Amino acid sequence: MPDSRFFDFLQLAVGQTAIFPYSLIEEDWQNLFDLCRKHALIGIGFCAVERLHGLGVECPYALKIRWMSLVIQIERKNGYMNAACGKVSARFVRDGFDCCVLKGQGNLLNYPKCLACRRQAGDIDLWVMPHCGRNSVKPVISYVRKCSNQYQRAVWHHIDMAFPDMDIDLEIHYRPGYLRSFIRDMRMRRWFRKRSDECMGNNTSLGFAVPTSSVNVVYQMSHIFSHVFEEGVGLRQLMDYYFVLLSWDNARKEKCIMLHGDGDENTDCHILPADEIMRVVSSLGMAKFAAAVMYVLQQVFAMPDDRLLCAPDEKRGKHLLDEIMLAGNFGQYDRRDEKMRYGGTVSHGMWKLKRVMRLLKYYPEEALCEPFFRVWHLGWRCFH
Repeated sequence: MPDSRFFDFLQLAVGQTAIFPYSLIEEDWQNLFDLCRKHALIGIGFCAVERLHGLGVECPYALKIRWMSLVIQIERKNGYMNAACGKVSARFVRDGFDCCVLKGQGNLLNYPKCLACRRQAGDIDLWVMPHCGRNSVKPVISYVRKCSNQYQRAVWHHIDMAFPDMDIDLEIHYRPGYLRSFIRDMRMRRWFRKRSDECMGNNTSLGFAVPTSSVNVVYQMSHIFSHVFEEGVGLRQLMDYYFVLLSWDNARKEKCIMLHGDGDENTDCHILPADEIMRVVSSLGMAKFAAAVMYVLQQVFAMPDDRLLCAPDEKRGKHLLDEIMLAGNFGQYDRRDEKMRYGGTVSHGMWKLKRVMRLLKYYPEEALCEPFFRVWHLGWRCFH
């Protein structure tokens, strides 16, 4: 099935179009289902199935029942995960930490209500800082290891945690994310640290705090960028970013209306304009990648020009989209050099280096810094 047909299918799901000018045979339906599964969009894809039903286009009965059963599981898990986020956040606050939920369940607030409960949930990422003091790394690591029954491995920006009495995977972040360039990473840490209070205090109707919309635009861009260098991303992460941008743009426009109205007492002072966000993105070395992401958002989700963060870059955007469609969600369907990838520590390291070198042409600074960061990170992990 051509990718363009799948993209039109997703645009129907998110409400960017009300038509689907294709006739579908049983094989086409199976291909749509397989692509949704590859990119962790089973629930979102079923919204398109329902809309096609309204247009008189029917999914084969057996596949529709199978698809529907998976959607019910996704909806139930979202309810469970929302409650879990609230419970985990309350536990950390009680024990002397400020926290907010990064991406994941927090993204549900950006989705339309009809889609929110059908976004496939992953693990819980929690950004945690002590109430007092700026050095958040050692206190957080110590707390997590004290609460866990087994030793938890720490990496540069987070530590895994098994939450007592809950069957969920947690990543406890003492840094929201990271970049491989030491200078860019230091800038990013400083920028997020300055905005930690506004994020930790941004409480929501779901019972936990999430980053403010402007911080989210920068954070989730860095998250996608990082995963492109790690193992890959799927369209679920790009769909998340599509709705992050829409949410930020809506908040920005509402602020402009209120500032030019009767007063500004209810406006959100944390909403940054596009040029300020792009200044931050550029200072972190992600301007070219941002332009590639804008191209993907236009091609896949038909994002309007006036809601893009910057002008799209077709060359880098096509490369990014090709990688996304080849590798699927977090690179799970990437069959290139598979023996190297799963062949042990040394072999995996060679696989990662080879992967990074494929990105050298498009993002040279981050690619060249990656081997040095990896060696330095090994030393940091040994120390911690």
